[in-house]
Amino acid sequence: MSVKNSPKKSQPEPTCVEAVYEQILLQIVSGTLTGGGEIKSTQLARQLGLSRTPVVQALQRLAADGLVSLEVNKRAVVRPGAENWLVELHELREWLEPPAAARAALNISEVDLERLRRHAEEALPHSHPDWTHAAQQFDFALHLAIADCSGNFALRETLRKIWAFKRISYLAAPEKPETLERGYGEHLALLEALGQRDGETARAAMLFHLRSAGTLRQSRTIV
Repeated sequence: MSVKNSPKKSQPEPTCVEAVYEQILLQIVSGTLTGGGEIKSTQLARQLGLSRTPVVQALQRLAADGLVSLEVNKRAVVRPGAENWLVELHELREWLEPPAAARAALNISEVDLERLRRHAEEALPHSHPDWTHAAQQFDFALHLAIADCSGNFALRETLRKIWAFKRISYLAAPEKPETLERGYGEHLALLEALGQRDGETARAAMLFHLRSAGTLRQSRTIV
């Protein structure tokens, strides 16, 4: 196993520890590392061609998130059910993002709306060879803007934490162009509701979008 570069996003590239964290989590959600299985830091470091330090730090982060447990003897063991992490996060998004969208419709600035419209224009499906990358950037930009404009700091930080895992979804199961095209239309409807300052329509558009994404997932454990 080697640490792979993530697909291009409007997000910073991961640090060494973050990259190891992502690789371990990717193996967990894909079922390569199963619940109850032990993760040996020395062996993993050797496979990655790294020192043991970033691997231990990544395991500590996974333990803090509840994905692995660190035994008294420092063994790392995958938590049973951890393979459903991305699915459970998507379920959490269905609870949190629709009301965040309703609040954002009242708070978002014209500057942010114009920035998102530029993202949307760049992401127009099939308009240029790199439109799929632009669609992913639009995806990130829209959802993070909603989190930032929700008017609730705790909600903002929670949604940003959840969205930090979207990179894992793209790594585990890259979205097909037709899926990105469908999502683009749903994102446009959401952006239109934000621009109209229509909170209830924004709430409904977000819920529809999230449920639609749930039906299109390519794996039982990846969404």
